Amino acid sequence: MFDNMKIKNKLPFVIITFALISAIITGGISFKYSADQLTSSAEGKLTALLESRKESLTHYFEIISKDIVFQSRSPTVREAMASFGEGWKLIDSDPKRALQALYISDNPFDVGQKESLTHSDDGSIYSKYHSDFHGYFRNLAATHGYYDIFLVNQKGDIVYSVKKENDYATNLLRGEWKDSHIAEAFIQINKNPSVGSLYLTDYFNYGPSNNEPEAFLATPIHIKGEEYIGVLIFQMPIAALNSVMHVTAGMGETGETFLVGSDRLMRSDSRFLGSKSILKTRVDTDSVDKALKGISGIHTEMDYRDEEVLSAFAPFKYMSLNWAIIAEVERAEILLGLYELTAILLTAMLIGSVGILLVGYYIASDIATPISNMTTIMNRLADNDLDINISVSQRKDEVGCMAKALEVFKSNAIERDKLQKKLTHMAHHDMLTGLPTRKLIMDRLQDITAESGKESRTFAVMFADLDNFKTVNDTLGHHIGDEVIKTAARIFKESLKEEDFVARIGGDEFIILVTDVADADAALIVANKLVVAIKTGLSVVCATIPVTLSLGVAIYPEDAGDVTSLIRHADEAMYRAKEASKNRCSR
Repeated sequence: MFDNMKIKNKLPFVIITFALISAIITGGISFKYSADQLTSSAEGKLTALLESRKESLTHYFEIISKDIVFQSRSPTVREAMASFGEGWKLIDSDPKRALQALYISDNPFDVGQKESLTHSDDGSIYSKYHSDFHGYFRNLAATHGYYDIFLVNQKGDIVYSVKKENDYATNLLRGEWKDSHIAEAFIQINKNPSVGSLYLTDYFNYGPSNNEPEAFLATPIHIKGEEYIGVLIFQMPIAALNSVMHVTAGMGETGETFLVGSDRLMRSDSRFLGSKSILKTRVDTDSVDKALKGISGIHTEMDYRDEEVLSAFAPFKYMSLNWAIIAEVERAEILLGLYELTAILLTAMLIGSVGILLVGYYIASDIATPISNMTTIMNRLADNDLDINISVSQRKDEVGCMAKALEVFKSNAIERDKLQKKLTHMAHHDMLTGLPTRKLIMDRLQDITAESGKESRTFAVMFADLDNFKTVNDTLGHHIGDEVIKTAARIFKESLKEEDFVARIGGDEFIILVTDVADADAALIVANKLVVAIKTGLSVVCATIPVTLSLGVAIYPEDAGDVTSLIRHADEAMYRAKEASKNRCSR
């Protein structure tokens, strides 16, 4: 039947027919193979992501556990436990009624801000101790991400808490919260108050904290060696778990990781349901059942949203916790790239067939060479080689347009690179002062600590806080307050050496790194210089209200050998400077 067909039609027709048949067979086999390979790749990636989240979660709980043991052994916490216990005993009337009246019902601060009250003016020894220690615990809770911190005596009385919610001053053995998880944590430690023992509760909706999901970690406090005097309890909100589980890198559009308790309720918020999931959404899947039985694996199933997903699962156990950790992604997304690629290939095959039929092999050869060259250029641009010269023959057809598009792509890539660098700078620098933020100063401190440890060098960390700054804001307005902050930042930079480092970490709080100081005396000379410079310089900006500087100094390695301890030491020294009439430095 091809006898009368012209060769210019016959040859393209035959080529296209056999090409299509070959393409269909090859495409079917390739589709099946590619689908299997994509699924296998997704399984490996999902399993790796699951293990990463599991390690991050374990690391989080280990950090909290080490921190509470460290705090329970610190002189400040031990002294606070003994002092509050003594102050509690000296309250003549009902301690619960008296303390809740002083620090909750008569507290001038709004609900949720009760911790802002440093002490009551009732003249009691308890309030004196509260004034001495409240700042330390409030700062500890804020900087370490704990919702609340409790001190409980051996009889179960909550003799101190930071937040001053309705559980404050109650008894965990007889009071209204005796059946709560915080009471469980206290009872378990009180039964066996050996040094370093820990007890972690599961998350549950805790009434005093607006019925929000909370967990409690408890450890005993000892003095004089082995003498047990009370229990230190950290209250941990769900936000920390969400921050670990909600990392979306590598999860695509439909992937997520989440936790499920032994009651089959979520212990972290769903990426898709938000805050409606924790302790509310039930997950009755085969993955959860197997993980809670201690089995790890990966398979395809219908998830809690009735979506077909590839689900990786594993048990997570830590102290009393028995959870299932799940990582899943919708199967449709795994194969989405394959479907899109198939559609593109089919379209390209049809267009190519028509092209062969119409213009023959000459056009194919004419297009192939420049496209090959531009593919090389695009691959180099994809590798961020922005210096490449785009040299394609000048022509006015589609190939020429592609070359011009490559020029635009290159220009956009250069602009994107500049923008990325600018955004990175903005993310790590304070918008008002241009100073580095906490992240940069912490990274710098980690680096210099490692370097100084190897080279036996000494440096100083200073924690700075402007005195009377709140009064400036409240009296003269925030625009004057902003000028005070900017002037202080400028004074710091002008007063320090180029290799020194200053960062703004809060409203009127700064951390200063002074490198290569000879000793503590040399560091104090620099600190006093800063105190004098701030007082002199800010008197011009704010003449009516004296704004001065309280500065705490910590020396490496004399005062501490790690970043966290150095900052804590400097922070405590700063508070001593404030308590000693401000406008000074302290060590």
